[in-house]
Amino acid sequence: MPMLRRVQPRTSDSEDRLSALHDELILLIVRRLDTRTALSMAVLARRWVHIPRELSALDFRVSDILPPEYERTVGLRQRNLPHDATLAGILDGLKVQCEMDTMTSLANGITSFLEADGGLERQVKTLRLEFFQTYDSIYVDRLINVAVSAWGVEDLEVVVRRSFGVDQSLTYNIPRNCLNLRSRLRSLTLGKYCALPLLDSYNTLAKLVLRDMSSSTPVDVYERLFKDCPGLQVLHLMTCCCAHNTLVVDAPHSHIRELVIDECSFLVIELRDLPMLVRLACCITNTSNILFGLVPSLTDTNLSFSLEDDSIAARGRDEFDSFLGNSPTMANLVIRFIGRRRWMRASHPERKLPNLKRLLVADMPSNWDIAWTRGLLMASTFLEVLHIHVPQSETEPDCLRGMNWLKSRNEHRHHHLKELVVIGYTQRSIWLLKYVVRVCTSLQRVVLLKDGHVLYNGLWEWRMVGQQTCPWSNDEKMVVRRMMNIFGLMPLPELILG
Repeated sequence: MPMLRRVQPRTSDSEDRLSALHDELILLIVRRLDTRTALSMAVLARRWVHIPRELSALDFRVSDILPPEYERTVGLRQRNLPHDATLAGILDGLKVQCEMDTMTSLANGITSFLEADGGLERQVKTLRLEFFQTYDSIYVDRLINVAVSAWGVEDLEVVVRRSFGVDQSLTYNIPRNCLNLRSRLRSLTLGKYCALPLLDSYNTLAKLVLRDMSSSTPVDVYERLFKDCPGLQVLHLMTCCCAHNTLVVDAPHSHIRELVIDECSFLVIELRDLPMLVRLACCITNTSNILFGLVPSLTDTNLSFSLEDDSIAARGRDEFDSFLGNSPTMANLVIRFIGRRRWMRASHPERKLPNLKRLLVADMPSNWDIAWTRGLLMASTFLEVLHIHVPQSETEPDCLRGMNWLKSRNEHRHHHLKELVVIGYTQRSIWLLKYVVRVCTSLQRVVLLKDGHVLYNGLWEWRMVGQQTCPWSNDEKMVVRRMMNIFGLMPLPELILG
């Protein structure tokens, strides 16, 4: 019996099926495309020519039009390959030519885009630009001016890439006339090779992100950010360098509520006076130190500690204990440990964190004395949630340190902890569990997971996620349940093993 075929209705060659789609569906498709592709969709359908005007975000990036061979060439030259000088010269010449051709295409594309606008109004919220540094950036200036003054752009991101053969001291300056009192610009992101403009008149700017600033940047440029921007509420300094080792923040009139300092070159960061600061994220590297002064509004903190050797680990413990005594208002704390796993002995903070309610200790080395966490728990009198994460890749240490936790007559009780979650649970964790069950009188939920990870929602919110790949044996379950029964919590807390 012959196979039946479904007969499609015949259509005329002139029928435009793409134009027959609903506007909402067309917009849904176009918004998933990069800007270059979205703008070229007009050649496919008549009605699509006006759809890109409704895009709320535009991206003009040289990365979208660079050929794959360019990145491979850059990778070779960064490794000083090839060793033959003639071949290296040829590759450098090709790289320069590729950059020039790409910038010409980008300039022509932006110019054509602006000229094709036809005077029609556009409503664009976000504009992201990436281009090679050149001596002529008129087309970029024009695009930024039109976007900010005519389209009402609120979020602007400018990234300048290094161009071979161009003076490396050359920086791009954002047109000053586009950031006036009529500007609606709320967020500004500047990358490497961008000059930081004077910000004292940018009253509408609420968020500023600086990336890869040059090591020649004077420290007062950073310090003025806290004083000269009256409306600034969010400041991120990412891998920024500085000509001075110490950053002093003394801004009693600042409205900054969120501060992120990540992998910057400052040796000392002194938050002397920042009264409105609510959220802080900082990476404490081998050479950096953060000093807390007047931060009366601080509630959410994320600290990443990079400890590369034993002496640094001991100093890091002292820095952390010092930090505990200067953040009395903190309610949520994330502590992360990055770098090589080194031993760090128990911590016994002398001061308290009276308002701390939620604590996450993430990427904790498995060879650390678990008593370190016990000291942190007792410093947080009103802590309600304690989450601990030990990476599954960590191997069980040969010497189980911190196991002799003998019950003391003067052992303090903790009356507020309700939830304990441990990811990376091993036989060694039983000593922490014994201690928590023994001294925490309000415990309601205990979750012990052999494997899993921390799912972050931003920098200050998180969720513990377990993996269903490490089943518990009956003997292991019995040991945990018997231990919890022995210490007689009534009612017994909910126990989840995974």
